[in-house]
Amino acid sequence: MKVYLTGHPGNKHILPASSFLIEKYLNENFEVNFLNFGDYDSSQLIAANYIKLDEQQVGGASAWAKYLREYFKSLDDEYIVFSLDDFFLCREIDMKVYEVLFEKIKSDSNIACAKLGISPIDRSHEYDIIDTENAVEIFCLKPNASYSVSTQYCIWRRESLIDILEHVSDAWSFELSGTTHLNARGQKVIGSTTICLPYGESSAVSNRHPNKVSILGMNKDLIEEMISKKLLNESELIVGQPIGDVGSYSDYKNFICNALGVIEDKEFKNYCNLVLDLIENNKYVEQNY
Repeated sequence: MKVYLTGHPGNKHILPASSFLIEKYLNENFEVNFLNFGDYDSSQLIAANYIKLDEQQVGGASAWAKYLREYFKSLDDEYIVFSLDDFFLCREIDMKVYEVLFEKIKSDSNIACAKLGISPIDRSHEYDIIDTENAVEIFCLKPNASYSVSTQYCIWRRESLIDILEHVSDAWSFELSGTTHLNARGQKVIGSTTICLPYGESSAVSNRHPNKVSILGMNKDLIEEMISKKLLNESELIVGQPIGDVGSYSDYKNFICNALGVIEDKEFKNYCNLVLDLIENNKYVEQNY
């Protein structure tokens, strides 16, 4: 399966770290490709390819969808994995769950995509359990679900992805207007209550904290390994990308979860706790934080 991770030139500094984690937590079943603009020294990447969409993104953010749909139209693959490039993986993909979801999407031409990450497992009111295969519970989002379409890791039916990209312009409208479009067409989105690919779904980089990199979901041994390999700079590391105050890795490296106490946004803090629980346990159990 080919994986396409799209980004912008401002994200290129995290690609070596991202490719290191991809090599560690995906496997030989996946061919990973970073989509971006301008030249890049691909020798910095581990087990991944760099694809230049253009010298620069002419039209800015509003041309995001145009470049992607034109590129995806050039492919022959019926299915691809698609996501933004700024999510750091932190646990090995569960191939049993992946195969169950892949077989399910292939069995029904009305299924547009299968979610591989954590969202929306905590919003059980937005989906129904429709099947159990090989001890994996499969859910289908309800027709009025929010974020049926997202930029998180998903298996996409390529034609369905292109159709959505034809009706949106930027990454924000991809999620919001794309959800409205997909739901209106009656297409289905599936996922599983056992997480296929757990990772901290908060972006590693954000304008909320310029020049900082989030390591939410990663453990100390992994972070220290990446620092020693010069893939991460300790002085730049934070835990999450909330609005407002955020804890630095240096201050909380021995008890990383305690850094969440700094976060002022209760909803975001609860979500970070959920992420950490699911990365640890790989199975959603409803609870109060």
